[in-house]
Amino acid sequence: MPAEKVRFVVKALPGDEDVPQEFRRTIQPHPLVDQELPHDPEFGLYNHRLISLSMKDITPDEMYWMVRRTAGLRHTGERALEIRGADALRLLNRVFTREVGKTRVGRCSYQFACYGDGGMITDGVLVRLAEDRFWFGQADGDLLSWMKALALELDVAVWTRASGSARCRGRTR
Repeated sequence: MPAEKVRFVVKALPGDEDVPQEFRRTIQPHPLVDQELPHDPEFGLYNHRLISLSMKDITPDEMYWMVRRTAGLRHTGERALEIRGADALRLLNRVFTREVGKTRVGRCSYQFACYGDGGMITDGVLVRLAEDRFWFGQADGDLLSWMKALALELDVAVWTRASGSARCRGRTR
């Protein structure tokens, strides 16, 4: 079988306390996984999370019409970062191509995160919760590492909203 025809998926199986959980630290299930498990999903990896690619008991056509005629709640893989501190605006203006200061408290803006040479990392929606507090809902890309690198010497904290485990704090000037 040619390599381009090979498909890799992850299947959810009943847990056992004695079975090693190799992926637990590196691959997180998304917040709505409990709603999908009864449909026997096949998962793939997107944005460091498992995301359902298909459901064993629902065909793609059935899923399409279900969403068209009713409502569906599905996780799309985006991940939220929180950026907070006196230098939050300064950090975000280093990362995004649009002036973040124009986004008023309680409003949001569509942003592109880029490297210093202009290469795009990811895009997403930035929400300004307070003068010094933001949430960024990002698509796939390693923005957290880039922000942590740029946060050095700044009074700002950056972490993922999902677990808080990737917390970082720049050094206060």
